[in-house]
Amino acid sequence: MSKPKKKLSAQEKGKLNAKKIFDWLATNPNIPLYQGKVNKTAICKQHGVPKSTIETNSELRELFEINGPIEELASKQKLANPSNSQPAKEPVRVASDESTSMLEDKIDELEKSLSAIRLDLASEEFLLATGRYIPRLYNHFKEHG
Repeated sequence: MSKPKKKLSAQEKGKLNAKKIFDWLATNPNIPLYQGKVNKTAICKQHGVPKSTIETNSELRELFEINGPIEELASKQKLANPSNSQPAKEPVRVASDESTSMLEDKIDELEKSLSAIRLDLASEEFLLATGRYIPRLYNHFKEHG
């Protein structure tokens, strides 16, 4: 029987996240760029590190600083090969298209919900003005919503 895994504290997770990226950097990787700048999002996604933790984790902040090790390696790579930003753009655009699609679906859902609320309001106003009730013929909110 295996013993249950101990849950890591936030500080331990932070150290582990910094170590992942530090170890990756030690392999002299190709730094992903987007519009000529280090693509922090791509690096974080590649290592399963939430990008938002860069600001709160001092070790990650040092790695991503303007004159930090990631920026230095990216600068050397830009000088050696100015067109190396191209490969990083494609995956980011694909993720962006998926995000856009998800947001558009959410907007459609919210617009339907807003329409239902407006119908409710109109029905209530009609009731107050005339004393006549309009029965609801639509589902106001979805079951899972």
